[in-house]
Amino acid sequence: MKNIIWSLSLLFLCAITSCNGQKAVSSNTQQTCEEKDGYWYNNKCWEGFTDEGIAKKDIDSVVVAQMKLLKDASIIVNGKKHEINFFFPEQDEGNIILITSFKNMKESILVIASEDAIEYGKKGSFEAQAIYLKGDIMNQEGGEPEMIAQGTASGTVDEDFNVQISGTLKGESEYNFAIKGNEAIMGAGNSKIEIKGNEAYLSGTLGTITYHQIKNIIDNHKNVKTIVLTQVDGSINDAVNMHTGRILREAGLHTKVLADSNIASGGVDLFCAGNNRTIIKGAKLGVHSWAGENIRADELPKDHPAHQYQIAYFTQMLGAKNGPDFYFYTLTSAPPETVHYMSDKELKDWKLENK
Repeated sequence: MKNIIWSLSLLFLCAITSCNGQKAVSSNTQQTCEEKDGYWYNNKCWEGFTDEGIAKKDIDSVVVAQMKLLKDASIIVNGKKHEINFFFPEQDEGNIILITSFKNMKESILVIASEDAIEYGKKGSFEAQAIYLKGDIMNQEGGEPEMIAQGTASGTVDEDFNVQISGTLKGESEYNFAIKGNEAIMGAGNSKIEIKGNEAYLSGTLGTITYHQIKNIIDNHKNVKTIVLTQVDGSINDAVNMHTGRILREAGLHTKVLADSNIASGGVDLFCAGNNRTIIKGAKLGVHSWAGENIRADELPKDHPAHQYQIAYFTQMLGAKNGPDFYFYTLTSAPPETVHYMSDKELKDWKLENK
């Protein structure tokens, strides 16, 4: 299983962009650039780049639409319906593995089909193998998940990646299952928030749900002043996560990590949004580069448009000099498949705490 899911961070790489192109192509004007299907940025024409960032004016409507889609998603096992906590297609050796986790990430069903059978933008049906696992596939500190049943499944997918799958799995018991998933779940995350007095404790994987939760706190829980990040393994939707940080900052909220907090990647991004940021000694803050579409962020030139939203975000959160420098530091701190936990000196040097 560790070869299938080796880092949550690699599941949401290039979340705000399609980063096929790494170089600028010859073009003197924006018009001629666009005629060549290029992307005009920093007075250069970039090849093979599609901007998929979400504008400030659109984010609320985007999240509302995504939340509606999330209500349509479910997994049913032996007649009992469960909320899906995680849903993602992972490519592995010529196969697509559709990962569906439920029961607070404690159980998962993996549907394994040929990569030719499940394609974005393509309607079709498919046959697949399936296995039922017990154990958190994203956090294996307690050991690898246990396979309790296996079998076959049939499914359909449409052009918008709405997927329906059903099948029967056999082990010591028999399990009939049906999955109804869609693209919205892939960027939803599974974050949880618990309000205690004037603090809100945040844990899990960040995504569309997190934006919805933070906006709800801003609108309906005026007593909450601080978001406490406890165990946050990253963001599965960076395009939305940056807006989550923005509304947190604009609402005047603070952020804090505790002595036993462990936050990484997009969790650190969100922590940086706090107006006042408090780090209790012992907290672990992890950073790394991102990658996707056969490229790594640290291999892109600094003026590449794939960096534009992160640069703007960290400039807002950490200042005109420290913000962009910190972002580029994260890209060289560790490769995408690992995490570098910052030392006390690094936390101080980058001014992540400002209380």
